[in-house]
Amino acid sequence: MKTAFMFAICLLFPIALVLAQKPGERWSETDKKEIMTMLEQTRQELLNTVKPLTEKQFFYRLDDKSWSANDIVEHLGLIEEGYVREFWWALAQPTMPASYRDSTAGADQRIRDYATSPTKGEARGTNLPLHRYADKATCVRIFNTARDQSVEFFTKNAGVDMRGFYVFRKGGSGKREIRDLHQNALMMIAHTIRHTDQLKRTLADARFPKPDVIK
Repeated sequence: MKTAFMFAICLLFPIALVLAQKPGERWSETDKKEIMTMLEQTRQELLNTVKPLTEKQFFYRLDDKSWSANDIVEHLGLIEEGYVREFWWALAQPTMPASYRDSTAGADQRIRDYATSPTKGEARGTNLPLHRYADKATCVRIFNTARDQSVEFFTKNAGVDMRGFYVFRKGGSGKREIRDLHQNALMMIAHTIRHTDQLKRTLADARFPKPDVIK
């Protein structure tokens, strides 16, 4: 069953059903609104989810294979810091061939769909949660700082055509994939949605302790 949060996401994300991205399209006012709205909405949904948790609940793992709220928030902060660096790096690159715009066309909706895809990802390397922060407040603050930096990037560069700057990934098939910066922001937002949903499932699990029970 979709939560109210996911219902709101479905209302905002599938603007593409009406305004599908076209080859050669520039960053539109609709694009800007989508990114800025979702950056704040997904931030607030995560913060509202962790707010009532005690310190012990925040660090509690259901089992050896599951992540705690701390693990999830730490991971999201690490990922976002990486995205922010990537946003600025991409903006500093030389002008790319015009054909790259055509290469990224149609990817917006696939990235939006990732928010609710059942396919599991795998954190690795420096993105793994390692209990870097000793308490809930610090962990949340680090995530918030990274999200503030994302908002700052898109605010400061509101006049920049984010469809004309790119990042590159090697997919599972080994083929290079291209995203424009709007799509990269969508991916970061979808990643936040996925892990907020993961956290909600954890909190709803019968094994998750009440604050007056956990030792």
